[in-house]
Amino acid sequence: MNFEQMKEILFAAAYRAGLTDFDVYYRMSTDMSADALNREPNSSAFGTAGGISFRCAVDGRIGSASTEALTKSELEALVPRAMANAALVDADEEPVFFAPTPDTVYTQVTAAKPAMPDAASVRRTALELQERIYAATPLAADGTETAAGACEITVSLANSRGLSLSHSAAMHYAYAEAVVNDGGEPSFGVCSAPSLHADSGIAEKAVDEALARLGGKPVKTGQYSAVFSAKQVSALFATFGGIFSGKNAMLGLSLLKGKEGTAVASPLLTVYDDPFYEKNTMQMPFDAEGVPTYKKALIENGVLKTLLYDLTTAQKTGNRSTGNAGRGSYADPVSIRSYCRAIKPGDATLDELFADMGEGLYITELKGMHAGCDAVTGDFSIECAGFLVREGKRAGAVKAFTVAGNFFDLMKNITRVGSEIESGICGFSMSAAPALLVRNLAVAGESENA
Repeated sequence: MNFEQMKEILFAAAYRAGLTDFDVYYRMSTDMSADALNREPNSSAFGTAGGISFRCAVDGRIGSASTEALTKSELEALVPRAMANAALVDADEEPVFFAPTPDTVYTQVTAAKPAMPDAASVRRTALELQERIYAATPLAADGTETAAGACEITVSLANSRGLSLSHSAAMHYAYAEAVVNDGGEPSFGVCSAPSLHADSGIAEKAVDEALARLGGKPVKTGQYSAVFSAKQVSALFATFGGIFSGKNAMLGLSLLKGKEGTAVASPLLTVYDDPFYEKNTMQMPFDAEGVPTYKKALIENGVLKTLLYDLTTAQKTGNRSTGNAGRGSYADPVSIRSYCRAIKPGDATLDELFADMGEGLYITELKGMHAGCDAVTGDFSIECAGFLVREGKRAGAVKAFTVAGNFFDLMKNITRVGSEIESGICGFSMSAAPALLVRNLAVAGESENA
C-alpha cells in the first residue's frame, strides 16, 4: 500500500468521525551496515522499518496514534485511538496545523541522492578500512574497529488543510577507529566520511591521530588559552544545542530567552541552521508539520538573531515557525530540532590558530559530555585530552585534565575562528564547524608541586 492509498483511508475515517483538523505522517527507512574488528568481519545488518501516525484536534487538544501495521483495518483504528488519546493530553498543548497558501514555496534540494549500495560493497569497505589501518602502522592493536553503511528515508505528510508532501533522502558513511599500542597505554584515533570509499583517507587519518596521542602527559593546573578542534566544537554545540530551542526558552530552560537582537557571543561567531547545507545529502525541504525550511542565522556576528520554533511554540510566544519541527520516528511527538548547525569559517588555518595562541592547549577529545554539562546554566566540567602548544607550535600529547567553565562565557571568549570546516556524518540533523581559539579557560590537572 502506498502513501496516497493510506492517506485516503485515514482521511475518509477522519471525516466520518466528524474531525476537521488532522494530519497524517509517514516515515519509512531502509538501513544497511557492516562493521569489522581486528581485521575480521564482526557483524552486518539490513532492514526496513517505519510506520504511520495520525494526529487530530479534539476540543482544543491534540491526540495521536501510530502503527507499523499498514493494513486498512489498522489504519482506520488509528482515528478513534487518537481521539481517545486527545482527552489524556495536557490542554495547554493547543493544536496548530499548517495551512499552505498560494505563496508557500518549498526550496528545492541541491544534493544528489546517493543510491543504496549492495551488502557486499558495504562489508568490503569495512574490511578494506581494517587493512589500511594495519598497513599504516605496525602498532595497530586489538580494538581497531571499522564500519560502513547507508540509509534511505522517505517522509510523507498530508493534512486536512490541503497539505500533501513527500521527500526521500539517503546517505552513505564510513568510520575508522584505530587503536595503537607501543607497549604502554594504548591510544586511539577516529575519523569518518560521508562515503563508502575506503581510499577516502579516513583510515590513515585515524592512525595519525592515534600515533600522535601516544605517551600523553599530565597538564599543570592553571588558566589556559585553548584551541578546540573542529570535531570538539561540533560536540560542544551539539551538547548545548537546546539553548536555541524556542520551547526551552518558553519553559525557562534556556538563558537565551528574550535575548534576540542582543550580543550573546564574540562578534567573530556566526552560527547557521541550514537544512540545505551543501555537503549534506539528507537535505530537507519541509519540517514535520509541513512548514517550508530555510537557512537562518541563529547567531550573526555575535548577535542572537532567532531561536528555533515549531507551530505551537511560535503561536504561544508570538513568533513565526522557523520550520524546525521534527520527529525522531513516525511514532514520536513533534519536537524542535536543528538541521545542520553550521559555524561560519574564519580566516585562520590550524597552524595560524596555534601561532596566535602562542602558549596553551589544543583540545582534541572531550569525555562524558552529557554527564559533565548543564544544558540550562551552560556550566561544564569535562575531562579532556589533546596537545600542548608551545611557542605557537603543537607539542607533546597531554591527557586526563579537566576543563571547567560556562558555555555562554566560552562563546564570548572566542578570539579567532578557523578556516577549515569539518562536517559530521550526513543526516536530517548534523553539524559542521571549524576549530575555535578561546581564552581564559580553567584547567585542573597536575598540581604545581607534583
